[in-house]
Amino acid sequence: MVKQQHITHAQELRLQAVHCKQHNQSWSASKIGKHIGCNRMFVSRWLTRHQQTGDINDKPRSGRPQIADAAAENYILMAAQLPECTSAADIAAKTQQALGLKLSGSTVTRLLKRKGLQHLTAKVVPMLTVKQKLARVKFAKAALRRERCSWRRVMITDSKYFRLHAMGKPAGRWCTPATREVVARPKHSVAAHVYMGVAFHGATSLKFVTGTHKQVSKYTDLKSKRPYRGLAQQEYTDVLHDHFIPEGNKLFKNAGQWADKWQMQQDNAPAHKTPINMAYIAANVPGGHFLAWPPNSPDLSPIENLWSWMDIKLHKLDKCKNIEELKERLEQVRQSIPPTLLHNMFDGMKARMERVIELNGDYIGK
Repeated sequence: MVKQQHITHAQELRLQAVHCKQHNQSWSASKIGKHIGCNRMFVSRWLTRHQQTGDINDKPRSGRPQIADAAAENYILMAAQLPECTSAADIAAKTQQALGLKLSGSTVTRLLKRKGLQHLTAKVVPMLTVKQKLARVKFAKAALRRERCSWRRVMITDSKYFRLHAMGKPAGRWCTPATREVVARPKHSVAAHVYMGVAFHGATSLKFVTGTHKQVSKYTDLKSKRPYRGLAQQEYTDVLHDHFIPEGNKLFKNAGQWADKWQMQQDNAPAHKTPINMAYIAANVPGGHFLAWPPNSPDLSPIENLWSWMDIKLHKLDKCKNIEELKERLEQVRQSIPPTLLHNMFDGMKARMERVIELNGDYIGK
């Protein structure tokens, strides 16, 4: 066994591998690797080295020796969690102040990356009120009270805007100022406003509605005497009548399950929850509306994950030149949705509900 005042994490894993083999001769390298949390090749290499030499230390290397020992590494990892240490230079300065060890920001960055850390900005999530958290818990408990397969007979509907030009921050590249890439973007990107319904057994076709480029609502706002700029209650009734309900019936009938009991779940968009549309769903969807969706809760809906998946797939294809190409590509992406993705989404709803209850209604990060 190696006796040192400080040992690195890698040396600690080597010691654990040797210790496991000494006390469990029948264990394979794969089993030891699973037990200590590393791969089979690592275990096999260091067991062989120990059998041949009785040693598990690193061989002498050319180049500059490592500056930070295990104690310094632990301090750097601790400093990285401090609110005032937002950069590698801050952590290096903090380490020098505490330990008297002078490190560069690059050294700190390499060490943190070796430990699996990344420099990430804070994730922005919905700000939930106490009332909203209670509503989320109530919704989750009500969903769990239904029978085990209840989510398999639900069609979840939602809408999203897909844009012709990506509007996020461009990806970074290593370059000189002279070779820096220039990305031209329009001030207002052309968009397609699309509705879709998804269930365990499949997805409906896409329905493009008002909000899509050059698609004007056929319904007029009585106050302004102009066509609605967004989705009106009357247009959503058309979406239900012409699209969601007939396609939902077909989806569950073809699956051979829940054809006379399937339910619909939607969010709280104003056009969705009008008395007229709620009554229409109750009268025309075999199982009616599933549950009242809690406000400010996109993280509870698996369709949000599907939208993200489609967005990524869309931007991996060739760039669209116009709105018609964008519509065609979106339908192409929709048709490529793997059934296993939908199965995992709906079978994972129980875990989502349990998680939101566990967090007392807080954001679950899905």
